[in-house]
Amino acid sequence: MIGCASKPIPYWQTEGFGHVENYKIKYLRGEDQIAESHYAKALEEIKRSGNLKLISRIYLTKYALKTASLEDPVEGEYADIEAVEPDAENRNFFVFLKGNLAVVDAALLPERYRPFLKAGVQGKQKEINGAIADIDDPLSKIIAVGIAVKNNLYNEVTLQRAIETASINGWQKPLLACLAKLQKYYEARNEKEKAVKIQQKIKAIKN
Repeated sequence: MIGCASKPIPYWQTEGFGHVENYKIKYLRGEDQIAESHYAKALEEIKRSGNLKLISRIYLTKYALKTASLEDPVEGEYADIEAVEPDAENRNFFVFLKGNLAVVDAALLPERYRPFLKAGVQGKQKEINGAIADIDDPLSKIIAVGIAVKNNLYNEVTLQRAIETASINGWQKPLLACLAKLQKYYEARNEKEKAVKIQQKIKAIKN
């Protein structure tokens, strides 16, 4: 009977979160125009709820994806929400994404990032790489790599973690970004042959 049905999920939730997932997929695949369309639609739907915590998380999702792709996002959108209705958990993740590891509260951070945070604060490269390798979620893994790069806490192994993960998942945007960073890494160490091979790989992917 209709009267016995479970409580329906609000339309804005199904539409909004559906667009968020599509935005993430298209962004990581490098389909920027389609990704931005899904992002705008997700934001439009979630704004209907008036829930500022959720709205700020949409902005943080965008920030996280840009971090994974070694890009610097515009912070204004999130900052505007934070000024109106601060949220400790969101603020903590924002600080984490910015790379300010020393002031991140581990207790408020998703558990999968905590070993990486500890290693990052200590500045131990081997432990950082190990913590990144232990992150099961592929997107979280390359987000951690992006944060390591922001803090100059990376080496060849760190970047290869992200390259392998992005390659397996078909995420061309972070793949190309990390390959370009690896090329510069080799060039800075005068490893010319390795740098040329990476340059050729990038060219082959783009062509």
